[in-house]
Amino acid sequence: MKLVKLSLVAALAAGAFSAANAVSLEEAIKDVDVSGMLRYRFESNRYTQGDEVSNGYSGNKANRHRFKSQLNFKAALDDNFKAFVQFEYNQTDFGFGSQAQGNLGTGTKSTFGVKQAYLEYTNETYATSVTFGKLEVGSIWTDDAVGTGAKIVNNSIEGLTFAGYWFDALNYVDDGDFGTTKLNKSSLYGAAVLGDFDPFAFQLWAAYSANNAFLYAIDASYKFSFNDANFKIQGQYLGNSLDGDFENFYNNAVDNGSFYAAKLSGDISAFDFQLGVVGYGEKDKKTVVTLEDLGKVIAPGERIFYSEGSDLRGDFGENFFYFAGLGYTFAETVRVGFDYVGGKSEQVGYDIDKNEYVARVSYAYSPKLTFSGFYSYLTEDFGIQGVDNGDNQFIRLQALYKF
Repeated sequence: MKLVKLSLVAALAAGAFSAANAVSLEEAIKDVDVSGMLRYRFESNRYTQGDEVSNGYSGNKANRHRFKSQLNFKAALDDNFKAFVQFEYNQTDFGFGSQAQGNLGTGTKSTFGVKQAYLEYTNETYATSVTFGKLEVGSIWTDDAVGTGAKIVNNSIEGLTFAGYWFDALNYVDDGDFGTTKLNKSSLYGAAVLGDFDPFAFQLWAAYSANNAFLYAIDASYKFSFNDANFKIQGQYLGNSLDGDFENFYNNAVDNGSFYAAKLSGDISAFDFQLGVVGYGEKDKKTVVTLEDLGKVIAPGERIFYSEGSDLRGDFGENFFYFAGLGYTFAETVRVGFDYVGGKSEQVGYDIDKNEYVARVSYAYSPKLTFSGFYSYLTEDFGIQGVDNGDNQFIRLQALYKF
């Protein structure tokens, strides 16, 4: 390595030159948008089957305190370029009644990590933006999954959005809401067309999970009104066609999947309601509907679509459910509601009859701060002689602040 020695005068000159080209803090941050959220959740669930009390679907029978915070920074760089970075803190503390392995009580050493980091280029002439880096997938098959890849979006035709995307990796380990199939560990290529021609809207999705499956989806909705009452009809269909590699990997125990759902919702004065049906799956083979969590499909209730035989991320079971919900909002700030989901998951040789009852309450303290909670009671009748029915009780209380 070649060393360069500077005289005192030269060093002072170099320092002065650097200071002359420095940007003031006020100048540096004036084009930076800052946003984020702070969220606290208290969760507790209890699963009973006969006289046995065991683990629930979302974890061990105990209290959980979930802390989550996100800080978003978006900076305008130059020539239509913007940089975005999201820092996230995500910590779960288990109560001492928890049976979870490695329960360490209250965690105090977790830190913020980089969840998203990407560069965005926007060409206003062609109404097109290109984003690449670490970013949210944002598909109908995912909730808040993040992947490493690129996305291109075009809005040159009024009412239409065209998108193409490629993700070379997904955060299936860090997220924790992915399914157990090998779809999580493959590159994802896809395209979408989204249309909004009020009162009609639609979404068309297509994706290819490398060497695994071709996925497709359609979502269509229509809004209409009578006097002061507003209504919306929505329908969804999702399907996939598996490659031979995928089927052989599971010894032919997995098959092409399809999902359909229809929902009617509305607002009448201070009342709101919803009702509809959902169907998917097969008795003797595993099928997949979503890649991560519940995606953006019509999935009412809280726990039923994670339960045995009904997991949307991959499960054995031919499922059909019907649902209804009713809510009332007081003074535009406090809402109380009740939801019901019922139906069955047909298995080989037996059926699991399921009913979920959910009571909800929320309070909008301000446009930025909300408090909410729900109580879910899920019953399962396995229809097998000598097998006791199961009951899952789940409680969540939440405080959410967005800025």
